[in-house]
Amino acid sequence: MPAVIRPRQKPAGRRAYMARNDRREALLEVAAGVVERAGWPALTMMAVAEAANVSRQLVYQHFDSVDTLMADTMSHLFSSRYARIRAGVERGPADLSELVHIVEQQTFHDSPERVRALWQILTVTEAESPETRRMGRRLRHLLIKLWAPFVQQRLGLDAAQARALSWMLNMAFWGAHQLVEDGELSRRAASDLFIILLQRLETSAPRAAARPARVADRPAARPRTTTRRPSGAPDGTTPR
Repeated sequence: MPAVIRPRQKPAGRRAYMARNDRREALLEVAAGVVERAGWPALTMMAVAEAANVSRQLVYQHFDSVDTLMADTMSHLFSSRYARIRAGVERGPADLSELVHIVEQQTFHDSPERVRALWQILTVTEAESPETRRMGRRLRHLLIKLWAPFVQQRLGLDAAQARALSWMLNMAFWGAHQLVEDGELSRRAASDLFIILLQRLETSAPRAAARPARVADRPAARPRTTTRRPSGAPDGTTPR
């Protein structure tokens, strides 16, 4: 009886083959999940390896240090949201209220855990890693770059003022999102209040431009002149 040739079975538990870039993206998504569940301090090589069911050595093949892993995870969390907002902005919002509507839709598109992780990135002020601080500033500047042209145009500010106010408005918007997540405001109420804030800023802009000139800008007062009395003046005095 001839021998039966059976197909070779793959060993149990062997990882499916993935292209390097696909494997890296998969690990970044796992890292994002670690951060969403336990916060940024929980992000380690071992945590990612355990969550992805891979070896720590494989994680090191894609990220040479924890700092690199953290910075790349920040970029991964931010990039998809930024791309959606940028696509909306490129369609040309008519005013600041429409821009807020675009940002609101994309913010509530993400899970509360992911939004919280992003907020922690953008507001980082103290971090052990210079790379983390650098990445936080870079992502913040990208957001400001989206807002600043509209703020400058609608409110008549200079470039530096527009950038500063753009970040302040972003901070206020994230605060409104937190109030919604805490159940203190409905999403509609938070959006309406934020739009009221922007409308007040827009309506006050022309008045600000028409304020009276500062003292330094006003015409100089005429100098006081003293008229010398001629000789033999009516008061009877004789000049010396």
